[in-house]
Amino acid sequence: MVYRGTLLALALLQAAPTQASRATDVIRWHGDGVQIYDCMRAGVGYAWTLRQPDALLTDAGGHVSGHHGAGPSWTATDGSRVVAHVLTIIPAPRPGAIPWLVLQAAKHDGCGELAGVSYVLRTETVGGVAPADGCSHDRAGATVSVPYQASYLFLQPAEGASSGAAPCRP
Repeated sequence: MVYRGTLLALALLQAAPTQASRATDVIRWHGDGVQIYDCMRAGVGYAWTLRQPDALLTDAGGHVSGHHGAGPSWTATDGSRVVAHVLTIIPAPRPGAIPWLVLQAAKHDGCGELAGVSYVLRTETVGGVAPADGCSHDRAGATVSVPYQASYLFLQPAEGASSGAAPCRP
């Protein structure tokens, strides 16, 4: 576990050195759902292309805490939402698992748990990889949902630093 934490810390520091050095842990949620892929033309052939994730997010006690969907976005049960973009992709240590990600918040909606999040880390992934075959001209437009699980760690700036989000006013 120390190795994984060190790897993610280094990736975050490389992706955003100034802000990352001042980020602190906010929330850790478990995601359980599917990665949805569409069979689409890609270059001279066809390939499964990620449309969006669709996952239920739960806390350490197993209580529903939110939803992960297109954007990519994470919406808490309190209505707060963060949309982020990928900064760094780290190959998953587990074969057949989608990569680990370092994402930076690009947009916030609502007041609540996710209002001040500046970074999202996706780690400890299981499954979710697009099928290796089955996408062809005859199947163009087909959709497949691949089960996956992941841990999501939401970070916010340390005391006195800014997340870049507008102040939250209820």
